[in-house]
Amino acid sequence: MNKQHDKMMTDLQRLLGTQDFQSEAELRKFMESIAGQQIPSFPKEALTYQEQAQDLVFEAYELPPAKAKRNIEKALQLDSNCIEAYEFLASIEDSVEIASALYEKGIAIGRQVFGGEYLEKHKGAFWGFHETRPFMRCMQHYSDCLYIMGKVKECVAILEEMMELNPNDNQGARDQLLLYLIQLDEREKFEKYAKMFEDDSMAFALFNRALFAFKTEGDTANANKQLQNALKRNKFVAAKLLSKKPITNLPDHYGFGDENEADYYTHFAQHIWKNTNGASAWLMKHSAKS
Repeated sequence: MNKQHDKMMTDLQRLLGTQDFQSEAELRKFMESIAGQQIPSFPKEALTYQEQAQDLVFEAYELPPAKAKRNIEKALQLDSNCIEAYEFLASIEDSVEIASALYEKGIAIGRQVFGGEYLEKHKGAFWGFHETRPFMRCMQHYSDCLYIMGKVKECVAILEEMMELNPNDNQGARDQLLLYLIQLDEREKFEKYAKMFEDDSMAFALFNRALFAFKTEGDTANANKQLQNALKRNKFVAAKLLSKKPITNLPDHYGFGDENEADYYTHFAQHIWKNTNGASAWLMKHSAKS
């Protein structure tokens, strides 16, 4: 995640908060007037304690560990409910159990702050509001921790909650959700979420559909078609799934059909393919033909 961009968006939100727009037209005119300009940072004395705490967290990402932790301590003294502070502490934690607890703390704060009327008004568009993003990021990272700890059902429950809060799924939670639903044999839920994103043509979606078809139908014409579609989309995935070598490091970015995309999918999916009876042999047979 680009923290400089996150800081810029925070400053933009603060700047907009100082304006008194009477219409959407006024808002658009103001946005056009500042297009291409650097968004000004507000002086410390103009910020609330909560905003000062946020800025200390932004600074922490640019500091050595010891200084960064001092920043976070100051941030929590200013605002004990600073979700960004718990997100930061979790992100630098080596212990998955401790990281999980810190993300869970951020989520608990978020549910309190963004519950009630806020939830009723904004449910379904949570990623669209800048203030909810640290909460949503904590949820995603928390789900990862739960999965690593073997708590697959709990992980899926968090991912489903994320889908309810933001069905557009800007964070890509559906990728792992659908994969883990295959693992749990949750056929109806898989079909529900797969239908929501039936136009998704990334490798993650296509190989998930192929695996689901094979697991629920066997070596059928439909399953074979799904697999061929996936193999055509990314030629690198099959060999990586069949390899004995796990992908331990996630790429920073990936594109349609490239090797990074294959690494990304394999990192999450390799063990599920290998633990699905007959799936590896089926994949090997058809990848040899393509």
